[in-house]
Amino acid sequence: MEFLEYINTIDQEKLNSLPGLTPPLAEKVAAGRPFATLEDFSNVKGLTEKRLATLMEDFGKKMEAENLEKLQNAEAASSDEIAEAVGNEVEKITRKSTIRRVSTWIVVLIILSGAVFAAIKWGIPFVYDRYIKPVENNAASITDLADQQNTEIARLEEEIAALQERAATLEGRADSVDQSLASHDASLTQLENMQKLLDSSFASHKTEMLAEFSNQLSLTRGIELISRSRLYLSESNFGLAKIDLQAARDLLYTLLEKLPADQLDAMKIVIERVDMAIEKLPAYPVVAANDVDTAWQYLVDGLPNVPKQAVNPVILPPTATPEATATNEVTATVEATPTLEATPTP
Repeated sequence: MEFLEYINTIDQEKLNSLPGLTPPLAEKVAAGRPFATLEDFSNVKGLTEKRLATLMEDFGKKMEAENLEKLQNAEAASSDEIAEAVGNEVEKITRKSTIRRVSTWIVVLIILSGAVFAAIKWGIPFVYDRYIKPVENNAASITDLADQQNTEIARLEEEIAALQERAATLEGRADSVDQSLASHDASLTQLENMQKLLDSSFASHKTEMLAEFSNQLSLTRGIELISRSRLYLSESNFGLAKIDLQAARDLLYTLLEKLPADQLDAMKIVIERVDMAIEKLPAYPVVAANDVDTAWQYLVDGLPNVPKQAVNPVILPPTATPEATATNEVTATVEATPTLEATPTP
């Protein structure tokens, strides 16, 4: 009898007495019968692998006891049949042969009886232990391996789903950054065209209003260049970030002679921070990003009036880079730099 057939056919009382089954769990098993496969039976809620192993071990012991009982009954029946056959043969030999022949037949029959008895007593258990029991153990091992494999496959599928979701999120972020870069590119192009138009108008009219408008456009272009460099830094594109910072630095330097006195110190701090960021790229991108954020915040806040510095920072013209003149600069001592509460994102 197979284990699954045993579970499907025993009555409720025996089911309740099985080791490892509590009465509520036995009721769940009874309600789910008949089970088509061992996997269906193992899926009963509350039936753990340890309980299933206990049930299968108990079933194996019962089958061994039942087989042993059958063997003992077969031995008893065989002994009775042999004894009856021996008696009949003795009677025939007594009638037809001499006492010597009777003795010979008795010895032969006794030997045959012993051989049959030995075959029943030791042969069948040997065959069971040598061939049948290993097959049953291998089948149980294969079932356990299949369960472990199914669990591992389910875990791998969950990890793959999580990775796919994470990849989709990263792709969405990349698309958002690309769209922001495209928006900045379009804004810079439009502002550059407007400044060219205003510069031509300024050359002919040279009015104060056009000059102020030109300054504002230059300032806006500087903000856009620094904003785009921040996006490039977020993508670890340090080369393009450094190019934008250098362009912004050169553009803002032209405004030093045009700005009012209350904005001049703030603009010098902005240019100093941009120079520091350019010098730190690409070796120290995190520190450079902090300098860029500080410069960007000053520009966005409209170059607020800052306390007078003890010594104004040394601002180099666009033709000289900070690296080339580092040995000739005078170190600037800054007493206090305004703390920026929050950095808005562009």
